[in-house]
Amino acid sequence: MTTDNSPPPYGADPADHRLPAGEAPAAVLDPAALTEVGGGPVGAVTEPGTSPRFDGDTSELPPEACWALQELIAAPHVLEQSRGHWAALLRHENRLRSRLSELGLLLEVNHERGYAFTRQASDPSPHSRTLLRARTLSLAASALALWLYNQYLIAPEDPVVEETDMIDHLLGYKPPSDTDEAGFTKRARAAIRSLEESHLIRVIPGTSRYLIYPVITAVLSAERVTVLTARYRELAAGPGGPAGEGTHGTGDEGDTDA
Repeated sequence: MTTDNSPPPYGADPADHRLPAGEAPAAVLDPAALTEVGGGPVGAVTEPGTSPRFDGDTSELPPEACWALQELIAAPHVLEQSRGHWAALLRHENRLRSRLSELGLLLEVNHERGYAFTRQASDPSPHSRTLLRARTLSLAASALALWLYNQYLIAPEDPVVEETDMIDHLLGYKPPSDTDEAGFTKRARAAIRSLEESHLIRVIPGTSRYLIYPVITAVLSAERVTVLTARYRELAAGPGGPAGEGTHGTGDEGDTDA
């Protein structure tokens, strides 16, 4: 008879399960003790950097999200190119959208063109409050915004225009009977300042050139472009032209909805 002297597989010998001399078996882990790990229930992840920003801060959002929320309410728009709050806005977009909706505001984000802004919601409740105020643009500013919109679409990678080109465009609306070119030019410059104050354009320091903000594509939808184009063609032939003293209402502040 042949005898097999090979050792038995691990676990077959009871000695395999014995602890080395002097070691006591570990205590059984109580699952309830896991709720104390990390100060929350099992599976909860504590966000880094959530220490209070100031005495009395009870926000559940991390500081970067709080600051992005403030920017969305206080500033006309948040741009990707500014880099200041864009990353935080994208990281916490859904939570910021929820916070804004509590205030009756809607968050508009254009990931392709890199901008975001808040819009006043149409809440029919009598308890609703309007937090974003409407702006008013002159007819000249509206006509210029329409031209800038098209200039942006032509060169979105380099949306820069000269001040003289903007003035020349508005001078094209000057009726032949209007001989006060200096006065018309003054109103055209006022229209440029109006668009700058509405944060649709920004002067490039040290130059007479202006950068067109991508948010102008939200201000002028395709439908509005069609309507305004027809309107200003008519006004161009009328007395005073779009550089006259008439006004054109816009939407909520922070939206500049033309």
